[in-house]
Amino acid sequence: MARVSFDQIQEELDMEFFLERESISFRETRGTSGIQLNIKTCPNPACRDERWRTYFGIENGKGNCFVCGTSFNKLQYVNYHFDHGDTWRTTFATCEEILRDQGYRPKRQAMVQVVHGDVVLPVSDPLPLPDGSNLAYLEQRGFGPEICKYFELRWCQFGWWKFKDADGKAQTQNFADRVLIPVFDLDGTLKTFQGRDLTGTSAKKYLFPMELPGTGRYLLNGHNALATDHVVMGEGAFDVAAIKLAFDEDSALRNIVPVGSFGKHLSYGAPDGDDQLGRFLQLKGRGIKTVTIMWDGEVAALLAALDAAKRLTGLGFTVRIALLPFEKDPNEVTGDVVRKAFYAATVWTPNVDIKWRLRNPYAAEAKAKSAA
Repeated sequence: MARVSFDQIQEELDMEFFLERESISFRETRGTSGIQLNIKTCPNPACRDERWRTYFGIENGKGNCFVCGTSFNKLQYVNYHFDHGDTWRTTFATCEEILRDQGYRPKRQAMVQVVHGDVVLPVSDPLPLPDGSNLAYLEQRGFGPEICKYFELRWCQFGWWKFKDADGKAQTQNFADRVLIPVFDLDGTLKTFQGRDLTGTSAKKYLFPMELPGTGRYLLNGHNALATDHVVMGEGAFDVAAIKLAFDEDSALRNIVPVGSFGKHLSYGAPDGDDQLGRFLQLKGRGIKTVTIMWDGEVAALLAALDAAKRLTGLGFTVRIALLPFEKDPNEVTGDVVRKAFYAATVWTPNVDIKWRLRNPYAAEAKAKSAA
């Protein structure tokens, strides 16, 4: 495991797991700052009072002893407990071991160095902006600086896409007031991009650059599907980002890479394999064994997922289908709903295919809505 940071320890180390691991007596109580652990023994080597006068806040990650007055965070508690003194390197190493024991996995970072190649994006700024700020539109959807960096999102305020039409004449396409979403091939080469409107007034919510390949032959974030055997497939870019956010909150899911299909179907049939099914074959060669499809909670989307699952199963994948709430996508529900749908996903089989085609799980709600 790579050396963890203080912030990772504060965010990820499970104090209840640690106390049980070290056979330290504690009980759960509720205080003014939320749930607290009432611990029998003070960790401070100079105190070690055993009269249940030590408390640790689960929500704020801080504690204190009411006998000696010592305050501590998670890192300091571990340091005190093992009496490491000033040898903080040893304390960090111990915390790594604790995190490993509790099943911790760090959040996945971008795995491939991307290459922009011949595609020159419209004038735009990488997000977050140089001063560390982010777009309110993204922040409101939970997409902070870390997610923006991972997907290499950019803010295009006044930029234009320059291209030549079929007659060789220079043309331009206005991408102003849009978030640019780069689309990389599996080798990390930039192939195309999308522009998401932020004004709410454009007739085109998504704008695609003329004379570049369509996104439908690529898998969004597929270039990061390395050192894993499982991918989960959403539809659009923000669905994929929402899945990553949800999985980052559960260390057991951080090894699973979210990818995007850019719609409710998989492209196939290109003689040279230059389509999405061909790229899944390449991912299989990288060691991907399982694909979980998490498309919108709709009748049509589920039927399309069944079609995709059948084709992917034919390539040798184990395919699971996750059912989101009716008419919801991953970007419209909370992270716990996304995770619940993932864990409850059903493995595609011919019997499941027939069952869901005859009685679609969303059919009753769709019928009730149309009758209302």
